[in-house]
Amino acid sequence: MIHRKKTPLFVYVISFLSAAVVAVCAAIVLAVLARKPKSPTAAPRTMTYFGTACTLNLFEDGTTELYNALFHRIEEINAEFDTNLATSDISQINAAAGDHAVPVHSDVVSVLRRALSYAELSGGLFDPTVGPIVKLWAIGTDEAHIPNQRYIRAALPLVDWRSVVIDGETVFLEKEGMSLDLGAIVKGFAADELKAMLSAHGVSKAIIDLGGNIYVYGKKLDDEPWYVGIKNPENESGDPALVIQLSECGVVTSGVYERFFVQNGKRYHHLIDTKTGYPLETSLLSATVICQSCIDADALSTLVFLLGVDAGIELISRMNGVAAVFIDDNLEVTASESLKGLIESPIYKYKVFHFR
Repeated sequence: MIHRKKTPLFVYVISFLSAAVVAVCAAIVLAVLARKPKSPTAAPRTMTYFGTACTLNLFEDGTTELYNALFHRIEEINAEFDTNLATSDISQINAAAGDHAVPVHSDVVSVLRRALSYAELSGGLFDPTVGPIVKLWAIGTDEAHIPNQRYIRAALPLVDWRSVVIDGETVFLEKEGMSLDLGAIVKGFAADELKAMLSAHGVSKAIIDLGGNIYVYGKKLDDEPWYVGIKNPENESGDPALVIQLSECGVVTSGVYERFFVQNGKRYHHLIDTKTGYPLETSLLSATVICQSCIDADALSTLVFLLGVDAGIELISRMNGVAAVFIDDNLEVTASESLKGLIESPIYKYKVFHFR
């Protein structure tokens, strides 16, 4: 009989551990080799579209290629909706008013349908066919002035959202002289498009700022919320009037300080009352809407400003996941109940809060 010398147990243990270490190291090497090298982070970028500065900040996920793709999408949308471009879909629809339907991009159909739904909801207070009145006032341009009342009376019948016909991917304005102006909603649509692209590219956090249309994407480090400021209507370049803690939300403000001119000591702002054809007479300085859908926040900020505090808060309270903040000319703040504990003022003036 042959007697084999027994191998000590610790030798088996060492052999097993060595094999395990080799396997782990091999797995790590394969994972590293399989992983594509990440492109260097690019700096935040600002470009001008929709007549305003548009800034995107993707933090550590911001590559040059992704910034290029995002701004290319903004450029596409701007080219479809810009009424200053004769080739845009909106300009061609307006030029053909009362004559024939115009084939348009699917973006235009989508945005116009949403705008018309808000026109119906508000009984025409929010109306995408306000173009003829906007053109008369020309607020925000060097030609801003108080139009002759006769011209306003002639233009008012052309502001009629019920006379917009969408058939497939064509749009027809039934009355000659009608014109669309989707400036109160298109930036929100663009922000939603960018948000979808960020998600598709696996971006962890970002800030979209399309001329004050803000979307805070993801969360900051340590799972903290973003702090979003609402401009001070008395000094928009200074400290914000209010600061709100938010995550994954669009924030859009409509205010009398955005675009206006002063004549004979009176301020004429760009938010038009479609019933009178004049800038709305109101005690409000600004109205802000907060929700996950940027296109809804954009349209609603204009609508609730036109409705006023009482009707505006009542409307918002019937919508899930939507909040509003109003600042009046007494510098008092009225906000949705859901914002209690999340909103504060860094400056002494804005200390009277009403939550509803």
